[in-house]
Amino acid sequence: MRLTAGGPHYYALRPDSTVGGEVYERELLARLPAHGIDLELGLPQDHRVERPPPGWRVTVLRSRHPHWTLAPLVYTPYVLRLIRRGRADVLRGHSVRHTGPALLLARALARARVPIVLHHHHLYPRWARLEAAIARRADAVITVSDHSRDELIAAGVPGDRVHVVTEGVERPPPTAGWPDAWPGPGPGLRLLYLGRLEPRKRPDLAVAALRACGVEASLVIAGDGPLAAELGGEGVRLLGRVSEADKWRLYDSADVLLFGSTLEGFGLVIAEAQSRGVPVVAALGTATREALVDGESGLLVPPDAAAFGAAVRELAENGRRAAMSERAREFARRFDWDACAAGVAAVYRELV
Repeated sequence: MRLTAGGPHYYALRPDSTVGGEVYERELLARLPAHGIDLELGLPQDHRVERPPPGWRVTVLRSRHPHWTLAPLVYTPYVLRLIRRGRADVLRGHSVRHTGPALLLARALARARVPIVLHHHHLYPRWARLEAAIARRADAVITVSDHSRDELIAAGVPGDRVHVVTEGVERPPPTAGWPDAWPGPGPGLRLLYLGRLEPRKRPDLAVAALRACGVEASLVIAGDGPLAAELGGEGVRLLGRVSEADKWRLYDSADVLLFGSTLEGFGLVIAEAQSRGVPVVAALGTATREALVDGESGLLVPPDAAAFGAAVRELAENGRRAAMSERAREFARRFDWDACAAGVAAVYRELV
């Protein structure tokens, strides 16, 4: 029997997005219909999808993407229509704070029993108490790592309602690479930072590692965000936000990925980089410990310039880096989007 999961959706489901949460939703939603889960999606006007794939029914809402504090006003009427017309077997929230309140409010107003499942990546410290309070009222929460599950349980969400389903990795064919993206003519290490340029992601650590490593190297920073103006300097090239195709070209030319984020639910770029044989230097203390094998496919170090620089020096040795590259490819095989979709579908079916 096929089921329908429905709810509002504020992420832009762009085919070229490299933002972790948007990649997760794009890849998961594309595969759920093959696992018996059809989708009812209420999209803001500025996030519409022109050609929904089979298994999707899209309603374009009257408003544009609202701030999360106004989201219940925009999304609740749509969810009420879903419930009253019987168009959803499961109410699905892709964001605890942005869509969870509208799902809970609409179900209460309709006095319905449709189960609610929320998808969760990590708790933002500023909003942790609020997000935990919303998650506690859902019938199930699907998260992407044991680290995030432990955070939710510590915040008061019943453990039997929290399900871990690991993210996947898309595997496009090998590219010709993009070596010219790195500045300078030298044969040194090609270091890569890829992601949002915001405080929690710590892109500054990538620049600091370049300065502290003491070996010939250059750095590409691919991404956009509020810290863009603070980054750069000799040996650094800022590319801005890159396309999905160019992302894989960068992976195929990089020697080491630098990932200084101190707040992560999983670390999708770590898994992607390893799938292309790129060893990773990542910050200790987050869920990234589940996305690599410390000492084998990458290195987990304290989030400071000296530690990141020392890790880059270690990986400058060709034999060490080659061994890690092979192990990274092997380890990344476990990250599979079809397995992720199957796991999510199983949770939905259990709820119904």
